[in-house]
Amino acid sequence: MSSSNNTAPTLSIIVPIFNEADVIQLLAERLKIVFSSAQCVKNKIAHVEYIFVDDGSQDESSMLLSQFFEVGREAKIIRFSRNFGHQPAVTAGLEHSSGDLVAIIDADLQDPPELIWQMIDQWRAGFDVVYGLRVNRKENRIKRIAYWGFYRVYRWLSPIQVPVDSGDFCLMSRRVVNQINALPERLRFVRGLRSWVGFKQCGITYDRPERAAGATKYNFHRLYKLATDGITSLSVRPLQVAQVLAFSYLFASIVLTFLITYRLLLGQVANPEMYLLILLLLFSNSLILFSIYVLGAYIGRSYQEIKGRPTYIIQEIIQ
Repeated sequence: MSSSNNTAPTLSIIVPIFNEADVIQLLAERLKIVFSSAQCVKNKIAHVEYIFVDDGSQDESSMLLSQFFEVGREAKIIRFSRNFGHQPAVTAGLEHSSGDLVAIIDADLQDPPELIWQMIDQWRAGFDVVYGLRVNRKENRIKRIAYWGFYRVYRWLSPIQVPVDSGDFCLMSRRVVNQINALPERLRFVRGLRSWVGFKQCGITYDRPERAAGATKYNFHRLYKLATDGITSLSVRPLQVAQVLAFSYLFASIVLTFLITYRLLLGQVANPEMYLLILLLLFSNSLILFSIYVLGAYIGRSYQEIKGRPTYIIQEIIQ
């Protein structure tokens, strides 16, 4: 499906869901207001398709989503056979979307759906990807610091330009979505792939509020996995960093050896062998462990890809 910027395009809105029963009602009411028929006509959108991906929820999320069908709106619920994770849920939404424009938004309403209209304006101005840039986050200080650090490390390690403080909240044109869907890897970090495919991109800044209801499903374990998957999916620079550290260690060891030998000849060092041995053990152990960690991250990812298992398994599709 394609549409020029001068005609009324269709819009697909992808919403990953995992145990979000507390916020489903608020989400439905907000989307009903923001994407009402009057608003669609005003913003020249032919129609809106909702794609809810239930990532193995154990609560009443899927049942509560049925209200979207009761009011006659075009919606699709994709239920996974178990919890596969946020990125597989986003991937499933992209693969099952049909709109000329595709938006990704979280169910907790921390990403204001009203911004999608501004993103569509930027699409009409010629941008294929419009992403949200979080200026302020209403979360605990430790998590804010962790997010801040991750995005800057991720950008430094990436071989391409990736925006900092930008999550999955975005709008993409159909040709960008088709390119992402055509990529062969199964372990996906969608916001990284979004940058990798290129095309004309821009960001819209906004303040990210607290969750509308319920508790976050992203604990530090999940965030850590997301961060490592994101880095290894797009960059081999950690391997280069390990190599640089190894050569730096070798150079430092050589210099230190000459220095201690020189001072030994002058009689200025007592028990130099013990001093040198302890120092070398500390440096070598830390560098070896770090290098093994980096290699393990890539080997583990290669292992997962080689197995060729699907990114997700669909239990049923309700539409």
